[in-house]
Order: sequence, then structure tokens, then C-alpha cells
Amino acid sequence: MNKPILCILLAGVLQPSFSISQPVDQSIEIVFITTWTFSQKDSIHLSEPSSLSIGPDGSLFIADTGNHRIIKLDNTGRFVRQIGGFGWEKEHFNHPVAVSAENGLDVFIADYYNHRIERYDKDLHYLSSFSSGASWPDNLVFGFPIDVAMSAQGELFCLDGENQRILKLDVLGNPQISFGDYDSGEGRLSQPGHIYISRHERLYVTDEEKGAVLVFDLHGNYLFTFGQGILHKPSGMAENKSDFFIVSDTDLKQILIFFRYYKVLMKLSGSDENHIAFDEPVDVAVWKDRLFVLDRKRSAIDIFRWIFPKPAEVW
Repeated sequence: MNKPILCILLAGVLQPSFSISQPVDQSIEIVFITTWTFSQKDSIHLSEPSSLSIGPDGSLFIADTGNHRIIKLDNTGRFVRQIGGFGWEKEHFNHPVAVSAENGLDVFIADYYNHRIERYDKDLHYLSSFSSGASWPDNLVFGFPIDVAMSAQGELFCLDGENQRILKLDVLGNPQISFGDYDSGEGRLSQPGHIYISRHERLYVTDEEKGAVLVFDLHGNYLFTFGQGILHKPSGMAENKSDFFIVSDTDLKQILIFFRYYKVLMKLSGSDENHIAFDEPVDVAVWKDRLFVLDRKRSAIDIFRWIFPKPAEVW
């Protein structure tokens, strides 16, 4: 059996808003399956890929940032479709840095230098664009979107790289509120990288400068921060059905698996038996019992099968 590189580490308690009623079983096993490389695969040549997202059917979408395009693969890694190419017209991109396809119907793309969020259907057919309108309040205008996520209620959240904050848009694309900016106190963002919305309706933001993950509710209220002293340059995030939270760290070159935000159960660096080591793991995604790791520098996706114990019921 192929064994991953891992270690177990206990971390300090961060005072999240729940309590632990039983000890945590740390007997986690993660098994390496394969690596998808793209130098020759279906003539796909990735250049600085920065984001991946998986739909409910296992379709995988990659933001191929250096090539200004979005690529869709099926759940076996077979090429399905690509869209984009450099430009500023409809169906072109200029440095697309993030893709979000988790709801299974819509695919949202943060088109950085075009100052817009693009919306496509799951088959990558163009639907619409969102950008700051002339009628928008000055305090709700965004310039350079660096990530995007949609809530179960259809609200859109944009990580604004120009103003280091999060903007919330309604289902029609109208701006509602901003948060995480200079007047947010402990919840102020310094150098945000990615956002993620959990099924528990919490919004997570990785912050490279703080070396931590900041957590908000969907109304923009700051809740707590975790990972300080453990994370260095956190990037992408995911969760599994057992509420284990997974964070990629490009500086540590590791994937860290947290149990309920306060304890690191595992650090994954690659697969020693297969001579694979992460170089710049920029994003992660989970589908069924699979963990997908996007490595920007290697232009590869490493796939693992995880076996988690059933955690204690603590909610």
C-alpha cells in the first residue's frame, strides 16, 4: 500500500464556538492514488494554475491562469472542454485566478485584470458578467477580484484584492455589504488569498500575512481565527463530510488537516513511496472519498483516497 508522508501534531485550543465531548480518534489514513500531469495529457499544457473546483458529479474545473482559460475535466481526468484565451471581450479572460463550481449549476470565475466575475453554466456556456457599476456606492466597488464563492441561498461573495475585503452580492448581482476591511477589528484582512463557504454556512478566508484562517458568518460578522503559529502561507481550503477542514500551505509545501479548527491531525507532504513531494500546493478539493491537490509549480493534480474516523458529535 502506498503510504503518504505525514506526521501527527497537537496544537493549542483557539476557543471556537463549540465544545469537545469525546476524545478525538487520530487514526486517519490517506492513500496516494495517482497524479494527473498535463504536459502531454490531451494536449493540455497548464501555466501557473491557481484554483480548482469540483462539481457534485465529480467534474473538475481548473483556472489555468497563465493561459487565461478555464479547463473542465471529468472525474477520471479526461479532458471535456476549455474556454477563454487572452482578451477582454465576452468569453475571454485576463488572468483568471479562481473558479467556483460547487453548486453543480453555475461556474463562477474571478477574472482579475478584467475587473469582473464571469458566470457560466456547468457545461461552460456563457451566462453573464458581474462588475462594479457606476451606480454602486463607493464603499462597495471592487477592482481586482481574487476569489468568488456562492452560498446555498444564491448570494455571491467576492474577495476584493484591491481593497483587501469581502463583498457580498445578492442573487441579482447587486452589492449588499462589505466586511473584513480596515474597520473590522480582529476580522481585518491583511493579505487574503482564497475564500470558502462551508455547508454550515460559515465563510473562511486564508490570510497569507497573518498565517491563519479567518472565519465569518454569511452576514459578515467576524467569528474567530485559527491556525496561527501553525500555518505559514495558507491558500486553498476544503472540508469532508466528517467536518475535517483541509488547508493547503504553499510555503510549508503541505496539506494540513484540522479537526474542528483547534487541532492539526495530519500534515501531508506528498507520497514517499511514489517519490512525490508537493512543490507549491495552491488549492485543494474533496469529492466523495478523494482528496485533490493542485500543485501550481508542478502543474499537476495529486489524488489521494482518505479514510477518516467518524468524529464525535459536538454540535
